[in-house]
Amino acid sequence: MSAAPPGLCAAEADARLLAPFTTWPDGPGGVALSQFQVAGMHCGACAGIIETALLKLPGVQDASVNAASARLALRWQPSRLALADVLAALQAAGYRASPDVAAPARELRRQERRQALWRLFVAGFLMMQVMMLATPAYVAEPGELSPDLDRLLRWGSWVLTLPVLAFAAGPFFGGAWRQLRAGRLGMDVPVAVGIAVTFIASTGALFDPGGLLGHEVYFDSLTMFIALLLLARWFELGARHRAADALEAVAGSLPVAAERLMDDGGSERVAPEALRVGDRIRVAAGAAFAADGTVLAGQGLVNEALLTGESAPVSKAVGDAVVAGSVSLDGAFVVAVQRVGADTTAQGIVRLMQQAQSQRPVVNGIVDRVAAGFTAVVLLLALAAGIGWWWVDPSRAVAVAVAVLIVTCPCALTLAAPAAWLTASGALARRGLLLADLSALERMCEVDTVVFDKTGTVSEDRLRLRRHWSQGADADVLLAAARSLAALSHHPHAQALVDDTGVGSGSGNWADVRELAGRGVQARDGAGRLWRL
Repeated sequence: MSAAPPGLCAAEADARLLAPFTTWPDGPGGVALSQFQVAGMHCGACAGIIETALLKLPGVQDASVNAASARLALRWQPSRLALADVLAALQAAGYRASPDVAAPARELRRQERRQALWRLFVAGFLMMQVMMLATPAYVAEPGELSPDLDRLLRWGSWVLTLPVLAFAAGPFFGGAWRQLRAGRLGMDVPVAVGIAVTFIASTGALFDPGGLLGHEVYFDSLTMFIALLLLARWFELGARHRAADALEAVAGSLPVAAERLMDDGGSERVAPEALRVGDRIRVAAGAAFAADGTVLAGQGLVNEALLTGESAPVSKAVGDAVVAGSVSLDGAFVVAVQRVGADTTAQGIVRLMQQAQSQRPVVNGIVDRVAAGFTAVVLLLALAAGIGWWWVDPSRAVAVAVAVLIVTCPCALTLAAPAAWLTASGALARRGLLLADLSALERMCEVDTVVFDKTGTVSEDRLRLRRHWSQGADADVLLAAARSLAALSHHPHAQALVDDTGVGSGSGNWADVRELAGRGVQARDGAGRLWRL
């Protein structure tokens, strides 16, 4: 860990280190609520393993993991436990975690996507090759395929299956080992057992066709099963990442820097986290507010669609309150900072969304409990089926046991429920509806009446162009010029014109461009004519 900067005590340094992904419900120095993104999770049992590992640490009061979003909400005491110890405990449990700040979380998701895609590619490509080698045995008439050729094809299938087993199926074996080590039975256990038993039985049949394991090999079925499971997990991973992207889209509305005014009349660019209550910041036209505050100087229109969902801009003047994340459309402001960082309204919205994605709805807890018991029953049934068939027909015992394991695998049970909640919350966020409590979705089936405030209307966060007309001029020429001018403005009306006209943007050779507060934008074309929008 790096040393604290001069003049900054260790506690203050730790607080600043945790600030981007931590809130302090009881005030700084007390209990912290930190958000992490976890890599390496595959099912609901992984969440239980992580929670168990973290709850053993001193200073950890609560750990809640959402298996679908791979998000960890940790309530802990930084005064008793270092962040490095938290990450080390997760590493020892077999998982990698990153503080849920946009950049590292995005990189973590990119690496996870890339690795998952490589595993899927290896499994899918080699599955096709194994299936190609197995096809002659399926289509050949009895005696048509020579024993030497049949044995050669089987050996080829065995060799091609090895990379699938060693690399592509790695998440299943790793997940099963972590679950067994933690004393839990998740869906990876029957999957890993089924894969291992199928491979061992097929290998035994390959080396000793006349032995107790029979002469049938199932390398084609094995590779196909692994490829299909990886494909399902790829879709689940995509749903999780889309929900995370929707959350980052809201958080991404905040500026990366702010212009703070100094007492000597100068200014400096600082990160929003460095602002303090009482600071004065300058916000130029087209820039976003970095903190909540009160206007000291300036006036103009402000877009607050992120917070209110209203597409119409709001006029702001001296004495009016402004919030972080809103955008100054046509005026410059000097603002006295009143709330910064996690205390701003915009960060409050992000925090609500993070908490919603970290929650476990009641039905998910039921699914996790049922899945654990169901897995134990499946293993016992598979064992009983294998033993029973061993006395009836030993050559079919392994195939029957594996069939029970695979057909009754609770993959859909443990993945479908959390993935459904996550997909729903992400879809709502992309449509401007922020979900603060996932359990609200469970209660929606009981809703029969919806009451809206204000005028009873539901608006969108951006305007749309409905129709246009012109008198005495070519409508297409005027519309192209208007769109080209509108592209120079940040006003919602101008953006609607750019987005919805569907015509070319014109030459764009404008000079002397000026955006007049409350009056629009004007510029001169190549011939020196003045155009106003």
